[in-house]
Amino acid sequence: MKDRMKKYLITGTSKGIGKSIALKLIKNKCLVLGISRKHSIKAKNYIPFSQDISDLEGFTKTLEYIKNKHPDIQGVISNAGEGVFNKLENFSDIQISNYFNLNLLSHILLAKKMISNLKKSRKGIFIFIGSEATKIGGIQGTLYCSAKHGLLGFFKSFKAEANKASVRATIINPGMVRTSFFKNLKFSPGSDRENAIEAEDIAELVYFLCNSSKYINYSDINIDPLKKVIIKK
Repeated sequence: MKDRMKKYLITGTSKGIGKSIALKLIKNKCLVLGISRKHSIKAKNYIPFSQDISDLEGFTKTLEYIKNKHPDIQGVISNAGEGVFNKLENFSDIQISNYFNLNLLSHILLAKKMISNLKKSRKGIFIFIGSEATKIGGIQGTLYCSAKHGLLGFFKSFKAEANKASVRATIINPGMVRTSFFKNLKFSPGSDRENAIEAEDIAELVYFLCNSSKYINYSDINIDPLKKVIIKK
């Protein structure tokens, strides 16, 4: 039965957007391969891979295993990431290196490892979860914004290569999403429903994209809460 299911690989499925996407696909009878440090999803059609994605050597080995074990993956959702906001001089050198490993290089390595399988089948979809920060900058956002700008630049060229092989590629750039992303930050979205995007909203969009026409590429999708309100803690 599993062999007849659509297979999707998702990074960062322990919580937030990644978990919501995984649950949406699982509910709709897809087989989900989730890569995360921890796993709380319990389902027959969920295969967990416990891996610290910022450990690029270990992440690469995990991807090689998945690539060989599951060559028929039809979609990849590159989601894992975190936010840090501080003055540049307050970050240590190792913090900067580790941050870009997780928030930029891991996306690039995931694409490098998995795109060849999709190109061979000449079908499928690759979805990156970006941020509104792909196009803006802000005080104390040097690491976060530069990683997201880099992801958008990478995506633009990656999309051209993927489309040439009949593989669709999309980047979703959401505004503030109501998740644990803000738990350790000094700001959060307003409490009203219209002040933040829900993780389930992103999951609905991803599900739509995965099931849309293989002849159409939805490219650069920007979504915002109806009313942007920021609360300082």
